[in-house]
Amino acid sequence: MTQLNHLSQQLAHHLETARKQSAVREEQLAQEQKVHVVGAGSTLTAAYEQLRNAAEYTEEHVLLQRAIRRFYKRLFIVHDANYIARSGEELAIELTQAGYVANDTISEKTVQEISQLATRYYAAYTALNRKRGLSHRQIEQWTYEVLAVEVEWLLHDASYLQAFTQFAHGYFLDTIDFQRLFGTQPADVETSLYVAIHRALLKSDEAVVRLGLLRRYQRSVDALQEYIDINKHLDTLFTSATTEKLYRIVDRRGAHLRVLRHMMDEDTSLPATLAHREQFLSAYESQVETDYQSINRRVNKGIVRSVIFLVITKFLIGIAVEVPYDYIVAGMILWTPLLINLIFPPVYMLLLRATLILPGAANTRRLSEQIDRTLYEEGGVRQLERRSVQSFGFAYNFVYALIFILVFGGVAWLLWSAFSFDILHLTIFFVFLSGASFLGFRLSRMIREIESVEATQNGITLVRDFLYMPFVVVGRYMNEKYAKVNIVALALDMLIELPLKTVLRLVRQWAAFISVKKDQL
Repeated sequence: MTQLNHLSQQLAHHLETARKQSAVREEQLAQEQKVHVVGAGSTLTAAYEQLRNAAEYTEEHVLLQRAIRRFYKRLFIVHDANYIARSGEELAIELTQAGYVANDTISEKTVQEISQLATRYYAAYTALNRKRGLSHRQIEQWTYEVLAVEVEWLLHDASYLQAFTQFAHGYFLDTIDFQRLFGTQPADVETSLYVAIHRALLKSDEAVVRLGLLRRYQRSVDALQEYIDINKHLDTLFTSATTEKLYRIVDRRGAHLRVLRHMMDEDTSLPATLAHREQFLSAYESQVETDYQSINRRVNKGIVRSVIFLVITKFLIGIAVEVPYDYIVAGMILWTPLLINLIFPPVYMLLLRATLILPGAANTRRLSEQIDRTLYEEGGVRQLERRSVQSFGFAYNFVYALIFILVFGGVAWLLWSAFSFDILHLTIFFVFLSGASFLGFRLSRMIREIESVEATQNGITLVRDFLYMPFVVVGRYMNEKYAKVNIVALALDMLIELPLKTVLRLVRQWAAFISVKKDQL
């Protein structure tokens, strides 16, 4: 067929509506008074943000949101309602100096809207802290983490994202046989699917998904009890088995939709292009090739960020733990274990890069065929069924456990006998090697996300998987714990960011005071 089906017609309509609304907003913004940022601190602030982002090691598209979140975390802890009520301008200055937004792009009207949002969420934050039965972490997730996304959506229009989410939601509703997948259709399956799509296709964090669902349910932070009830329900939904199973299906079957999402970011004329099948498919295949190049750059950038992350963390651990330990136990610094622990994980990351190979022409053709059927084929529901689960039994699990023992034991024996490692040095080595392995595994998933054809195993990748999978498993476990208590990030927040941002704010206030005095002369 050459005509758009009913679902893709809706997508084209929503994209065109979003484009027109965006044009209207840009025209209005051009006529509004902007916030112009002057003064000292821009270079220092931008440099710190690079360091802080490397320490957190999160997805690049959520860095702005995380910066806003840290800003309001500092403010909410201080409990200064008057300052929070005028915090929009301070946030605009901080984001501009850090390089997250260009100068003269945030209007004074937007600044006022940000301040009003902050006041509403701070009122909820204060009220929730007086209630029993709520953990401090829950209150954080429900207030300033959601506020950060609200502010980000004020600064960057999210209507294209919402149009894509609605399309992907409709597509998977049509193509998943929930009865066959679950035995009986779960009550919250549509909401769980929404969460799965955000996580798998958009890489949204929990705060983005939470705000999206709050808007779908039309729940406001001002109606506190309703807000508490819906957030408790969402907390349960985020960790449900239904959501996890749907996430795996969407993640495995969503490569062609990811490319479509990237086209939406790059091509504002996409609604018109969709109406011409051959033209669209040609543009789609070009986008696939562009994505290959983009992934290659992102993987290289990810390797660099990973190396920086490992070096910073290892440097701090070395100063805080290894050097004092060596003096206590050996009376001097043991340079061989110290240098191996510092150098080997980054070098290992660079070696892993050589095994990360981009897909080829067969994958491009498969993606094009899939998007063709998705957009231009009417009816003919395609069932996304469970991948058959083969039972491997005790023998395979025993061999898998044996591999763990052999890999960890062999490396430990080599380091112990040849390089004078002891228990502490071995522990640090395995922690950082496992962390590097997991970071490499995450980078390999960038490639897997755009693979529609199963990648073939060659000798190099087979040996790589055999040797590094045990470390990946341990690294994933550590990452889950590290994400909850990121010691390096906490240290940077308390020892550098808080005093730095406070001093810079005082400098700006003093400069404003001096300017007023000069005008009075």
